[in-house]
Amino acid sequence: MSSTCFMAAWLFVGAAGPAEGASEGAGVARATPSVDAAPAAVADDDGDDDDDGGALLETKPPAPPPADEHPDTVPEADKQLQFATHALDDEAGVYFKPGTGLVMQSKNKLFKLAPRLRVQFLDTVRVNTPVANPHSVDHSFQIRRARLQFGGHAFGQHNKYKLEIAMSPRDLGMTDGVVTKSPLLTWYVEFDYLRDLTLRVGQYKIPYSRQRVVSSGNLEFVDRTLANGEFNLDRDIGVDLRSNDLGGLGGRLRYYLGLYVGEGRDHYQTESLSDPDAQAGGLMYLARVELLPMGKFQDYSEVDFARGKMPRLSLGAAYAYLDEAKRVRGILGARPEDGGTTDYHNVTADFLFKWTGMTILQEFYWRRGSRNPGDAIVVDEDGVESPAPITAPRTGLGWSVQIGYLIPRTRLGVGVRYSQARAFGAETSLTDKDDVGGALSYYIAGHPLKLQLDYHHLRDDGFAGGFSDIIRVQLQFAY
Repeated sequence: MSSTCFMAAWLFVGAAGPAEGASEGAGVARATPSVDAAPAAVADDDGDDDDDGGALLETKPPAPPPADEHPDTVPEADKQLQFATHALDDEAGVYFKPGTGLVMQSKNKLFKLAPRLRVQFLDTVRVNTPVANPHSVDHSFQIRRARLQFGGHAFGQHNKYKLEIAMSPRDLGMTDGVVTKSPLLTWYVEFDYLRDLTLRVGQYKIPYSRQRVVSSGNLEFVDRTLANGEFNLDRDIGVDLRSNDLGGLGGRLRYYLGLYVGEGRDHYQTESLSDPDAQAGGLMYLARVELLPMGKFQDYSEVDFARGKMPRLSLGAAYAYLDEAKRVRGILGARPEDGGTTDYHNVTADFLFKWTGMTILQEFYWRRGSRNPGDAIVVDEDGVESPAPITAPRTGLGWSVQIGYLIPRTRLGVGVRYSQARAFGAETSLTDKDDVGGALSYYIAGHPLKLQLDYHHLRDDGFAGGFSDIIRVQLQFAY
């Protein structure tokens, strides 16, 4: 039933994207640029467009096809989209822009491609101090992330796409030398013919929590907060309707309405809808709204490189419902020991504030689960079978506050952070967690090339389970 609902919703929203040149409908139609229009911007990881510019590269247009190859019965628009060759733009050429990549665009502006590479080298020292046992020291040096990204548009500027491939061992879920995850992180297409009704379909980050959507390359610390790690919804496959400028208010109001398969990244299996004993799982439903009362700015990048003299504020709130989620944290984590599913309600609220080099980020999370126990069987050491214990839902709340400052007339940034997760309710498997830390960053070329150091004091099991001290050094190189 859930898959049938998903297919029906997909067919409905698929009809929302009108053909080129359609009249205004539920939203405001975006004008299709002419051949002589200026080059379109390419979106960064943080969702903001970049201005085009750069060195020119001479190109030689390919020879046109024979005159009789496509007769006059073929509409001119179809000839352009289906049969014509598309020379590179002689004026814009091929150019490179940090944070965007190598940009190539056809002369008629119908096609654009921007490949980009990014790598993070991470060194970590962790000192574990249990309550009753001697402390231990762990060390690792790894390629934390290795990404290849392609973005742009095809067959017109309103048909955008993004592809991101992950290649590091941790990205691939390497366990005992065995790859457990697909290298495909993101692949979506987006149709923004209507300003107020943009359609996106594919596998991508769920627009639920702000810091999870912020690129891992645009963070003020080495990685995200403890609370975000516990309560985020990561990536999933699905479809959503959205607008980055609802009502034409200059980007001050945004919304997102999404429907997803609820299985997370890499889902591909076919599941039975007729077998009453099948744990098919349900869908995930999402709604999010954002308000920027002081105008549009880069609110999906954690450092205020602009050092603006005017304060800027972005407010966000979201709700997500997961029906019959298969994992203990919804679409993340292990499967419950009893083999059942969980219905989860998720709520988050956040704000990001920037002013003269200072950035303040605060997020709040709330989650409540209701279990649908399974009938899994466990076998003890004597070979006796018994029903598996029922795993409690991971009900709880969390919050974090992070303050960073870019020191004037330098490339140095400093930051402090506190984050926690708390269990609540009579039945929950979530444990109390606390994290306090600080960061020092040197931005050689902004986010694309930076060196970061951070320290964290972490309590994984409240004050009863000891604590850990973690020092991390990370170099990011992106182009």
